[in-house]
Amino acid sequence: MVDERSPHFFNDASGRLTFDLFSVSAADYPALCRDVITEFRLTKDNDIVIGPDQMFWDFRCGDHVVGLEWDNWMGFMVVAQSPEAEPLVRAIAAWVLSKWKPGLGNTSSSSESDDRSSSV
Repeated sequence: MVDERSPHFFNDASGRLTFDLFSVSAADYPALCRDVITEFRLTKDNDIVIGPDQMFWDFRCGDHVVGLEWDNWMGFMVVAQSPEAEPLVRAIAAWVLSKWKPGLGNTSSSSESDDRSSSV
């Protein structure tokens, strides 16, 4: 049986590849987005949308657009906005699972990253 709170990949109702990680709280969402944006040198594609139980924010890496999202049902999600963005979703998921810890942020040593900066 699959643990619904474990990270996993699935295709949403629109067929977009989605990675989710329920253990990320709404309070951790901004820090995780900031770390992902910095690590993958993403640029903002639109303004954040904040609802009562969800947050949506699209980012671009070249021609590839992914949504960094959060809602109270799935937790943190990375959504490919096109099939071409699926490898980026998988790369972000691998990085999040290996380098980011809720409440602690990016656990990479400073020698692993350069002086890239981003504002979230």
